[in-house]
Amino acid sequence: MPRAHGIVRVGLALGLPAIDALVADGRSVGLLRYCLTHQKLLIAVEPDTIHRWRAAHSDCVPGARTWRCISDGYRSCSGLWVTSPELVPVATTPADALHEALSQARGRMRAPAPQRREPCFA
Repeated sequence: MPRAHGIVRVGLALGLPAIDALVADGRSVGLLRYCLTHQKLLIAVEPDTIHRWRAAHSDCVPGARTWRCISDGYRSCSGLWVTSPELVPVATTPADALHEALSQARGRMRAPAPQRREPCFA
């Protein structure tokens, strides 16, 4: 596990397609953790990216303190590692690539669904 890193916290519905897109493009993906209690995906990114994250769909917090998805600590998290931290070839996901993948996934989710035309049997 990286000593200094940031944690991007994002909902599973948005985070999973973004991670799938990164993997499909052959991009490196670091440590991932699911929180089933809060329906969040926690993704380790390189340090010193928190101040420039500014995304409406997720947040980035210092990761050296915790792998929890909430910072106030009143509800416990029930997290599962996607892969064991000892087996991940890279510790962090590039923040710029993740931000772009999340933005594209969010754009696809916000786009109106194509209209299906029903056949007319007049």
